[in-house]
Amino acid sequence: MALLATRMNCGEYMNWLKAGQCLLLLQDRLKGYIGGKMLDFHWELSDRITAPRPKKRCQCRAARKQFQPSCPVCAQWKELILAHHNYKNGDIHWGNSNPSLWPTHYWEVAKVYMPRGQAQVRGPEKCDVAALLNLMNTCDYFSGSNLSRVRELIKCRNELMHSADMKVSSSWLKHFEQKLYDLVSEFKHVPGLLSGGEEMQKVLLSELSIGVIEVDGIPKFELQSLITPVDLQGRVTSQSCTITRISPEEVEILLIQQLIQELCLEIEEQGSLTEENEDKVGKIKNFLSQNEDLGFVLQGDLKRLDNLRKNHVPPNAEGWIPPQGFAAFLVVLSLAFSLAYLFGQTH
Repeated sequence: MALLATRMNCGEYMNWLKAGQCLLLLQDRLKGYIGGKMLDFHWELSDRITAPRPKKRCQCRAARKQFQPSCPVCAQWKELILAHHNYKNGDIHWGNSNPSLWPTHYWEVAKVYMPRGQAQVRGPEKCDVAALLNLMNTCDYFSGSNLSRVRELIKCRNELMHSADMKVSSSWLKHFEQKLYDLVSEFKHVPGLLSGGEEMQKVLLSELSIGVIEVDGIPKFELQSLITPVDLQGRVTSQSCTITRISPEEVEILLIQQLIQELCLEIEEQGSLTEENEDKVGKIKNFLSQNEDLGFVLQGDLKRLDNLRKNHVPPNAEGWIPPQGFAAFLVVLSLAFSLAYLFGQTH
């Protein structure tokens, strides 16, 4: 509790946490809508596949940003997926999906429109908000909406996750609030999104105090709003303060897990540990060492990050990683040739 209270008394950390909580709420309200849209999209694409389905499931596989189909069905699917891709000339993470499942699993098609790291995700309910927003921006099935508002919120989300010290300013939070309002207004037809927007507004406008109460003998955190909540249009919704019971630690853990996962994916994709990556790793490790309650829960995630940092071997210019001991072999070979040359010169 002492560690939690210390974190909650840091204004910039609370700003980071509030923005993250809003993104988690947005993720929860978007997943059903996007899942339904992608089901319809999959049906439309399926109707346009004319190649006969093979009796056995094909063995086509994608790797990272590369996919060369070896069967006519996957070739047609690839062509249709690209036809509906807003950035078909950019990076496409084919390795997110299993092409052999495109005819039967709608979410394997949806994952082609997402950022890296989605290979093990089986449905919208398991996606983070970045994956869902990028899908909306990349797939032209959502082109009837003003997608610039989606892109602006993606930018805010990336700035939040790139803050390795987990702090953002009050001016940044105000900017984020406007971009969030713009997106909710654009997609107000999505079931539950307007009411979710009001929840997000309450989170952003709240000054928080934390106490502990007991419910059925179990300690629970209590989060109290100290200001009057308003709705998305700025109208007062109640003359009294509201109290919402949440678990601040759950929000913290989810956000920091996303931060660590994204950094791991970035290091793996780059194939090298940059100074910026090293700085981020150091800040995250320092934060978790100072907050042992979070460090204990996230020790598995931290271990993965630490292993990447310690065991990574940067590739050479051709992207090939030399086998262990190969450099030493070259040195010995060079010395042997030098000695042979000198011996020949003296005789």
